[in-house]
Amino acid sequence: MNPERLLLIACAVFTRELSAAIAASSRQVDVQWLPKDLHERGGAALRAALQERCDRADPAAHDAIALGFALCNNGLIGLAAQRLPIVAPRSHDCIACLLGSRARYEEEFRREPGTYWFSSGWLERSAGDPLASPCAPAPGDPAWRALVERYGEDNARYLWEQLHGAAARYTRLIYIDTACGPQERFAALAAERAHQRGLRFARLAGDPRWLQALLDGPWDEERFVVVPPGHRIVATHDQRLMAVAALADAAAHPPA
Repeated sequence: MNPERLLLIACAVFTRELSAAIAASSRQVDVQWLPKDLHERGGAALRAALQERCDRADPAAHDAIALGFALCNNGLIGLAAQRLPIVAPRSHDCIACLLGSRARYEEEFRREPGTYWFSSGWLERSAGDPLASPCAPAPGDPAWRALVERYGEDNARYLWEQLHGAAARYTRLIYIDTACGPQERFAALAAERAHQRGLRFARLAGDPRWLQALLDGPWDEERFVVVPPGHRIVATHDQRLMAVAALADAAAHPPA
């Protein structure tokens, strides 16, 4: 496959990096940005938003759809390609994409599991400070009510603490310098956040090659999942993360 006209549907956390990739791309790329907070709303909300955009894509205007989203709370699982093929990074989240490879992310995770990550997109596209999430739920919080309804209050409180009390378990904050935009300003802000919480701070250089390849290829099996029309993404629960299945067969692989 060698599409010349791409529709890029991407998370706003990648705005600076993918804008640079579009400028350098040999292909015609039209982009639609989706808000970063879709990630926080859960996989079902993200999948619904992506499916709606993919279904509206016009084959007369584009040859393929590139997704600036990783697996992200299983938001890609169940996503179907109708009239156009879909390609997405074969990654758990955006951090590995910004670092250029899953191997590089996994190396840092093994070195220090208690690491929180920032990039320019995380800093300027987040509402408030992600590390400042309160551990105690507000009684009217819809996410809290949903947990109580599904698991009961005691179990819901345990799950809430695990999800929202994570900041106490971090020991290091890394800022990914992608060389896009005013990196000194963003790095200084990340360092300030680390200092406020007593975390060690480090600054790592990003690697644009994975995101550039999302636009220009090659779409190799190791880094990308490619979904032909009439197929959807299914979970594999192994190193591949995702595979594709024909729509007629996908009932055996329901979305998470």
